[in-house]
Amino acid sequence: MKLYQLRALIVVAECGSMHEASRILHISQPAISKALSDLEAGLGAPLLTRSAKGVQLTPFGQSLIRHARAIEHEIRHAREDIETLLGAVRGTLTIGVTPVTSVGPFADVLRRFTEAHPDVTINVLELRPMQIRESLTEGSIDFAVMSRIGEPDASRFYWEPLYTTSNHIAVRSDNPLPSVNSLADLVASRWLSLDRPDDATGVIGTLFDAQGVEPPTNVLRCMSTGLYVELATTTNLISVWGAPAFQLPYLEGRLRKIVLREPIPDLVVGLVCRDIELVTKLSATFIDMIRSACKSLSTPYRRGDSRAKRRTTK
Repeated sequence: MKLYQLRALIVVAECGSMHEASRILHISQPAISKALSDLEAGLGAPLLTRSAKGVQLTPFGQSLIRHARAIEHEIRHAREDIETLLGAVRGTLTIGVTPVTSVGPFADVLRRFTEAHPDVTINVLELRPMQIRESLTEGSIDFAVMSRIGEPDASRFYWEPLYTTSNHIAVRSDNPLPSVNSLADLVASRWLSLDRPDDATGVIGTLFDAQGVEPPTNVLRCMSTGLYVELATTTNLISVWGAPAFQLPYLEGRLRKIVLREPIPDLVVGLVCRDIELVTKLSATFIDMIRSACKSLSTPYRRGDSRAKRRTTK
């Protein structure tokens, strides 16, 4: 298995065409075909299917390409680290975030980092936790600052809690919902969620499961943060928010908290990456800045336990 073969597989899969891949890689189509045929022969499995519609990955190809992208990602890391050691502070930094992250110290750290390193290309991708795990596996992001409920319990990625904040159930300020004091009173109501209602790591799923109450079935899933805000403040849908959201000017006076007798689990914001020992110098610099910023947080944030560092998938 050679690097140029994996690179050819990645480009062909992304283009869906040998012709287009040849143009991008600046090598002939026969050379690409031979590289992929040799790769298939070495593995003893077909990686691609060819048809009039183009080239598609087989299940074997879909499995291999995840590893191929991760390998390519690590090679780029190694190259950028060497360039940094040689004094050239440039490269690309791709960071995954969940919506809650943008309300905390992340934006200020990002601003200061870009000012200090103007030659670094930075991509910030808003993703859901499951997408962050997939992106880390594929190597399409360097690390993520993400929110989740509670501490993870599996062991694949590195996880480091940065800070904690409270969660609140809310409705728009003039919602006609009668007075309620229990989750059971809200099961039949319509909810708004960023995650699937059956997602065990999501707020709604975690909240109802912890209390032994069947989760609501009438849930509108909305993965757009902007549309989530619009729906939460203009419809009768019940939504869930981290405490910092209520300090945002565009939400002031537009939401009403629902106080229940059941405790609502806190939201933990933390750093997650494939391996903290293998992050690039640029990533390490950004991570150190976000750690430092989190040390001086005040209400509505609470600092995470820096000793609680481990590897995890969830």
